[in-house]
Amino acid sequence: MATKTITIDTEAYGRLKSVQKTDESFSQTIKRVVRRPVSAATLAGQLGKLGDKFWDAVAEREASRRAARNRRAR
Repeated sequence: MATKTITIDTEAYGRLKSVQKTDESFSQTIKRVVRRPVSAATLAGQLGKLGDKFWDAVAEREASRRAARNRRAR
């Protein structure tokens, strides 16, 4: 397996070290914590599978938040 050497500052090292599990390499930690990017097409396809019930709930929640915001603005 090919490897690369990277340089990170001490804060980044500390953050990485804090989420590292026992007996886990830094490469394994990074792969666990930093997910692969998702293309817009893949994301759109996944969102399309959620169905009307989900989108109705999202719309209802947004309407509720908007109403609360309007009440506070008065």
